[in-house]
Amino acid sequence: MMNEEPVMEEGSNVSQSNAQRATSAHCATNGSERRFAAVERDVAVIGSNYATKEDLVKLESRVQDRLSRIESGMAGIENRLVRWYFGTSVALVALVFSIGKLMQ
Repeated sequence: MMNEEPVMEEGSNVSQSNAQRATSAHCATNGSERRFAAVERDVAVIGSNYATKEDLVKLESRVQDRLSRIESGMAGIENRLVRWYFGTSVALVALVFSIGKLMQ
């Protein structure tokens, strides 16, 4: 009692197997097309995330601009600190001399 396919007329059996092949080929093509579309979509997403040379040049110029602004700001702060230290030193020297005069 094995599972055997019923035997049909020879012509209908051939047409049925051709129909099955066509259906399975269509399903395989449809599945392949869907997978190919998914791969294309993934590649497009990956490609959109890449930086071009032009993007890198723009980024480099923005970074250089910001660094130059930071450096000029630091130079201004350095000048203010030097003046503050010098003024504090002069004030301390004057205070020491004043205390020295008062103690005599």
